[in-house]
Amino acid sequence: MFGFSLTKLLVLAVIIGAVLLLFRFIGQRTAVPPAARPSVKSEPKAFDTEYDAESDTFVVRKDKNQDK
Repeated sequence: MFGFSLTKLLVLAVIIGAVLLLFRFIGQRTAVPPAARPSVKSEPKAFDTEYDAESDTFVVRKDKNQDK
């Protein structure tokens, strides 16, 4: 009853394959298509700064960091 046989191994392989196909099918149906995803605007990786003597800090330059 608990021994291994070729028939039992083949049935187990078919069951595992069916479960994997079912999960793949469900995943494709619930996935959001790329066209429906909101586009995320990327942030600049670095800012140009300049020293502001009035506030004694560094501030971001406005003219070079404007996104087009």
